[in-house]
Amino acid sequence: MRNFLTNIFVFIMSVVFGQDIRFSQFDLNPLYLNPAYAGSASDLVIGGNYRNQWFNVPGKTIPGAISSYNLSLNKRFGNVLVGGIGFNAFQSYKGEGFYKHNHFGFSYSWHMPLQTENLNIYFGTGVAYNQLGVDFNRLTFSDQISATQGYLNTPSSFIPQINGRKSYLDINTGIVLKGNISKSISTEFSFAADHLTKPNISLNNLQESLPIKYSTFGSISFKVKKDKLYINPKILIENQNPFNTYTVGFNMYVVNRYFYAQTINYSKPLYWGLYYQTTKFELSNTNSLIFLAGHTGKFGSSNTRYQIGASYDFSVGGLNFRSRGTGEISMNVIFDTQTNLKKRSKKQTKCKQFQGNPLSPLI
Repeated sequence: MRNFLTNIFVFIMSVVFGQDIRFSQFDLNPLYLNPAYAGSASDLVIGGNYRNQWFNVPGKTIPGAISSYNLSLNKRFGNVLVGGIGFNAFQSYKGEGFYKHNHFGFSYSWHMPLQTENLNIYFGTGVAYNQLGVDFNRLTFSDQISATQGYLNTPSSFIPQINGRKSYLDINTGIVLKGNISKSISTEFSFAADHLTKPNISLNNLQESLPIKYSTFGSISFKVKKDKLYINPKILIENQNPFNTYTVGFNMYVVNRYFYAQTINYSKPLYWGLYYQTTKFELSNTNSLIFLAGHTGKFGSSNTRYQIGASYDFSVGGLNFRSRGTGEISMNVIFDTQTNLKKRSKKQTKCKQFQGNPLSPLI
């Protein structure tokens, strides 16, 4: 009976934790969404993300009973690599810290040389080292529970088949297309496939393969008020058998123009957004409304920029109010380099009317 309960527990762990974590502010965590975003900004970009899933779940207050945090950096090396490279690492906790997932990934993106500045095409691939771990000493088994006395302060007779750790390599790939339809309309499309190796993630010597995850993202940006306000509808569809997740919504950007390396660029000092996320379009299912807001700016008089955002997922179905929602904080810092500044100054002798993609999350 004890072994049966243990196998049921491990099976549930594999089903629930076998699905990838999701970040609501996927714009501020591009490498996690698609390796092709490596080097999408020419300067060095360092980003951090923290997500606390379901505040009402008992366990650790910090970092959270079900929490994840991510660190990433990427840089374009156009003259040498004809693209960019990136690195990201994240760690996620489940329960009171008894289940932990560590991830360390490296990605490379090839930027297709084109004769136009109104279209960018990136092809990316990445490889990652992952480690799963469960602390069996922190679990409670059936022989430690009494019908009359409750939890007993006695050791369990359960002997795990493994040491509670699992390591594996993983591979992902993706493509990103960014285009400027006109001076005020921009589009973006992204498709990525993760876990191409379908690694075995069982912690009990079983065969539990992590299914391939497909992520499809699309957006369009257009102005509402001349050179001041942009609206940016977006849709993200994630499929990881047997689950589908749909995130649909929009961002509103207050847009300012500024000159950088003799080029007109766009900054978004303020933005806010509203999204609806669901796995099925049914009221009885667990659905969420996602509210987010952010700010971008510069550090002093330098051209080193930052973007910080916060979001709150409000459950409107299934879990309803009992979960108390989900919170997330993200920040990116884009470092200006004198090398890039000099190169751009030499290549560009006059201002262009339009440069870059105003829907880009990076200023």
